[in-house]
Amino acid sequence: MSDLALDDLRVIDLSQGIAGPYCAKMLADCGAEVIKVEPPQGDYARTLGPFPDDVPHHDKGGLFIHLNGNKKSVTLDIETESGRIVLRKLLARADALVESYAPGHLTSLGLGYDDLKDEFPDLVYCSITPFGQTGPYSGYRGNSLTCMALSGLMYITGDPDREPLCTGGEPAEYFAGLNAFIGVLAAVEHRASNGGGQQIDVSMLEALGAADEYNTTLYSFLGAIRKRFYSRHLFAYPADIYPCKDGHIVVVPGATGFPLGMAVLMEQMELEQNPLFANLWMRSIQWQKFEELLRPYLLEHDWRDLLTRAQELRMPFGPVMSPRLLREDEHMKARGFFQEVEQPELGRTQVAGPPFKMSETPLRSGPAPTLGEHTQDALLELGYDAEEARILRERGVT
Repeated sequence: MSDLALDDLRVIDLSQGIAGPYCAKMLADCGAEVIKVEPPQGDYARTLGPFPDDVPHHDKGGLFIHLNGNKKSVTLDIETESGRIVLRKLLARADALVESYAPGHLTSLGLGYDDLKDEFPDLVYCSITPFGQTGPYSGYRGNSLTCMALSGLMYITGDPDREPLCTGGEPAEYFAGLNAFIGVLAAVEHRASNGGGQQIDVSMLEALGAADEYNTTLYSFLGAIRKRFYSRHLFAYPADIYPCKDGHIVVVPGATGFPLGMAVLMEQMELEQNPLFANLWMRSIQWQKFEELLRPYLLEHDWRDLLTRAQELRMPFGPVMSPRLLREDEHMKARGFFQEVEQPELGRTQVAGPPFKMSETPLRSGPAPTLGEHTQDALLELGYDAEEARILRERGVT
């Protein structure tokens, strides 16, 4: 039995940034051999940091390390004819290609899906772009922020009397990467059963839009538009983020047991009969008055005390974790989420582990490659001798 689920898969990662590298990282964590083909100057994510002591270094950036563990790095200028020859040799031994170039760019180099499908009929060709390979927006540039706006996610985020807001992080990038990961697995499985590769066209905009029920399902079925309503969850109010004595806590009471549970928690049993507590719609409509009752109590207690007593009452409260608290959290430690790897140039480094576990074929955590770390070995494996490899390097091809 194999120790790793995908150890018979070879992937060429021609992508940069977040979405494509995250897809390829998930494949690598599952055991695939992932060869990251970077331009000679490296994936631009190498320049983004964060860096130890705020000193930029192409092999020490936290974002790049997070997105490229377990991969091999081969530097290659595919804008040159010699570089494209090397890439084709790599593709001849590959199962899948992950790329994130603007639609049409690889075609202009003779490396588009239609250019390669006859030469490599079994190749799974995954393209990840902001807006997809077709449609009026396909030629536009975009990022996670523009996709949050165009998907409608911003429309429901923020205060009703203020401008729309974006969420933290880069959700469109990661949603697209996850969907690309699933697409590659599905295409590889289809090839195993039926033969032949195919192109996977992943749109960051659509990946994010498909994850938002308010702007798709709700409107499609009811013609209803959810407006911005602070951070509150309309269907389970007062599910919200509240300040407490030493930070913030998410209050998520059970809908039916809320009046009694909250009254017991606050040790004010008379609140159970208060219409603002007893009636869901009343507390949703008159939320300011409701919060005048709730906030003073929460501000007098720290989140650990509130969390412990709420859990005993079967009310799933949760603290808003800072990075420090997250690293110290006993649950994350017990699950082994943060793992240590021996990262070149940095030594022992903690990284986020895989987001899921497999009982028979555990996922792995490994270091990200230094820039061009595996170029020489890859060229020799492809049949180039040491002198030819030196010439390619001196000409700036690798």
